[in-house]
Amino acid sequence: MKHPIHTLLIALIPLLLLGGCSSKQLYTFGDTANITPNGRENHLFIAVEKVELPIYFMDSPIYRKSTPYHLEKMDNANWIHSMDEHLTNVLITYLQKSLNNPNIYAYPWSDINKMDKKISLHITQLIAYQQIVHLEANYQILDKQTRKLSNHLFSTHTPMQDASIESMLHAMEKSYFTLVEEIKSKL
Repeated sequence: MKHPIHTLLIALIPLLLLGGCSSKQLYTFGDTANITPNGRENHLFIAVEKVELPIYFMDSPIYRKSTPYHLEKMDNANWIHSMDEHLTNVLITYLQKSLNNPNIYAYPWSDINKMDKKISLHITQLIAYQQIVHLEANYQILDKQTRKLSNHLFSTHTPMQDASIESMLHAMEKSYFTLVEEIKSKL
């Protein structure tokens, strides 16, 4: 007669082996290491509100569109960060480096009373469909000195090299940096 623990172990070993083979892969985009500053230093204090993203970015799995009306979760592909915070930090770092300006911060901040401009960014779509990454967004720039608020719409479609997750993320990064460059040009 077999011992109950022996039977349980025999049943659990294949489950553990199969579970270990399906490890999750973690992904991100927004590498700012190669951003080069423009020649002159900028001293404006620029506030950046947290980037607003579609609901499918608030979940860890990565999604792509399979039809115009259906999002599918990609197998074993997950975001490594909270993407709203991460894309806010990427925007700040990109602007700091490219504008040669250390005075760009997440808004609100507690101990700085000076603010020259404030950026608000709402991404309504950032997803791959038929090997093209679609980015749709709107953003506002508030100039505190003139009290002028400018509203902008943005749209870009970036082709992917192939159907891989890496190609999709590369196209997402390229799309996002195109958006950030446009925001920078409006400051």
